[in-house]
Amino acid sequence: MAPHSPSPWLVLTLRKLLLLFLLRNFLGAALAQDCWKDTPCTGPREAAFPGVWESDIFAPLARTVTAAAVFDPATGQGLPGNVSLTGAGSAACLDFGVEVGGILTVRFRVSSAGGGSGRGALGVAFAEARDWVGPASDSSSGIFERRDGALYANFSAPGEYEYVMPDERLRGGFRYATLFLVDVGPEVVVAVDDVSLELSFQPTWANLRAYQGYFHSNDNLLNRIWYSGAYTLQTNAIHPSTGRAWPAPDSLWQNDGVIGPGDTIGTDGAKRDRTVWPGDMGVAISAAFYSTGDTESVRNSLRVLYDYQSPSGLLPFSGPPLLAAESDTYHMWTMIGTYNYVLYSGDLDFARDIWPRYLAGMSFLAGQFDPSLGLLNISGYANDWGRLHTDNTLVSAQVLYYRTLITGAALADWLGDTSGINSTWLEAASKLRGDIHERLWDGAFGAFANSIESLEQSTGLHPQDGNALAVLFDVAQTASDRTQAISSYLTRNWTPIGAECPELPTEISTFVSSFEIQAHLMAGQAQRALDLMRTSWGWYLNNENGTQSTMIEGYLTDGQFGYRWDAGYGGDYSYTSHSHGWATGPIAALTEHVLGLSVTGLAGSTWRIAPQFGDLTHVEGGFTTRLGKYSAAWTANSTGAYVLEYQVPEGTSGTLILPNPRGEGSQVAVDGEVVQQKFGESVEGGGGRRVYVSPAKGGRHRIEVS
Repeated sequence: MAPHSPSPWLVLTLRKLLLLFLLRNFLGAALAQDCWKDTPCTGPREAAFPGVWESDIFAPLARTVTAAAVFDPATGQGLPGNVSLTGAGSAACLDFGVEVGGILTVRFRVSSAGGGSGRGALGVAFAEARDWVGPASDSSSGIFERRDGALYANFSAPGEYEYVMPDERLRGGFRYATLFLVDVGPEVVVAVDDVSLELSFQPTWANLRAYQGYFHSNDNLLNRIWYSGAYTLQTNAIHPSTGRAWPAPDSLWQNDGVIGPGDTIGTDGAKRDRTVWPGDMGVAISAAFYSTGDTESVRNSLRVLYDYQSPSGLLPFSGPPLLAAESDTYHMWTMIGTYNYVLYSGDLDFARDIWPRYLAGMSFLAGQFDPSLGLLNISGYANDWGRLHTDNTLVSAQVLYYRTLITGAALADWLGDTSGINSTWLEAASKLRGDIHERLWDGAFGAFANSIESLEQSTGLHPQDGNALAVLFDVAQTASDRTQAISSYLTRNWTPIGAECPELPTEISTFVSSFEIQAHLMAGQAQRALDLMRTSWGWYLNNENGTQSTMIEGYLTDGQFGYRWDAGYGGDYSYTSHSHGWATGPIAALTEHVLGLSVTGLAGSTWRIAPQFGDLTHVEGGFTTRLGKYSAAWTANSTGAYVLEYQVPEGTSGTLILPNPRGEGSQVAVDGEVVQQKFGESVEGGGGRRVYVSPAKGGRHRIEVS
């Protein structure tokens, strides 16, 4: 035992673990790359945009990883030496440095002084957050009367042992693994020779860093936020046979639930629920497209939801085996998600295949429309994302219905539907937007009320979700005074660590805040969006007790990790998911609105470039579709002058919506030639900005505005 050990019974193999960490994690290019177990390797092999920004990627270089550090769980102090546990209760905590998940293998040697029996067990427990480090894992099973407990490697005599976690006990999300001894005498010593983890997420990728999109700016925090979102989505992409089993087991946890088709599928969280949830996909689909480019997982997630559609046309609230039901809002998120998937992938075959079921889903919604109000009545299907006060005429449900009608019309056009249903849906959407404003706008307050019921009862509730979505989905209309009023109102809910959610008081929902940051950008209020990303997502990413690599499901306004502890989570603070796809809104916000590059037509056949600078001076990024690579970069100075460069596939076309810093006094040069005549149309761009609007063609171009 090393004389400088801070504990009489514990010493660590830090040198060996760090060496293995370096070899496996940072020299991965020289190691064989594998997919998860026998899963076919159908994912990309190389990054589409290699560059210095790859240093911000949190994904390891190899599928097998080791801990980055080890510490004493009692004191938190890092420990040098060889991992050697002596006597009952002795423990060491392995810190993998980032969120990980998979199957752990532990190789250890047992010795016993004085001829003891050498019997006992080596326990291992898991935690995403440092708060829950110890001999009992944080919660994932959904049985709130207990924590998840620990796994045990039993030994009966001195000798060498290898413990491999059973497949059904796969741990989907953790940063910390605590090793500890139980049922041993004081003479028993366990020397841990090696601990390795085979990562189970992104199962079809041999190279976990082969991102098909990228983002880079002069703000390192924003860069890290973007890449933490991408890594979150990777940890949420799992093999469909490794979902959370339901009903939950009587003890421990069980991750051998079959949750859908294919070899990879997108879920809501790494630790839990490991299930397809449509609302989460409302954020995660676009985020995955712009970052990792993983549309295969999205397709399988949508497929399973349509496979479980009820005869009434209602789509499930969640996928199997949980199969929660009776939610209008999540039903509509599936339908909007269908549009998003087809938009990004260009997969019209999928759209054709599910089209009859899609139409049944639309008929189901039409059956709940109340013509006397001009609004949807969700009284029979009120399940939602966890918000309180889900009234019959919830404004967020109305806005989602509007978006469903608009995107449904686009799908009908792409499929060449000749029934005229697209026109019918567009007419219904137009009327619905008018009725939303007439029935639900609270002019005295400057925002939409929660519902008609809320207005009649004078509850004073003006929700974050409905108002943010009203701007994001253009119900409020981008250039209107009401959009500006909503953007301004939303800032009233800000705390030093994020936006408190009025419909879920004392809580910060990264799901709904994902819509809010995009709403501010739609309103032309880039600085508000950047500020909220830094204070909310930046707060969590820099929190030493979090994963420092992924995005959390939510948290409390007092800074505790106890999202929904008293609103469905049984008072259990440890149940919160620290790697949750619904939190990844900054990816789309930064790519589509700050960089300004987005897809508007099938697989990028048409696109838009509409950058917003805020306090940034340089941003670049790109993504990939089946048509090729799309990239853009801009550099701006304090006078408002800027240079924009972009490269998109030939044969595509787009729209430029570019800042016009000096109005009629601006000079524009395109590909080195000064434009002598008017460059596009100068219009109000929201937030007091003037912008140029001009058609554009594919290829590589450079625009200088001064």
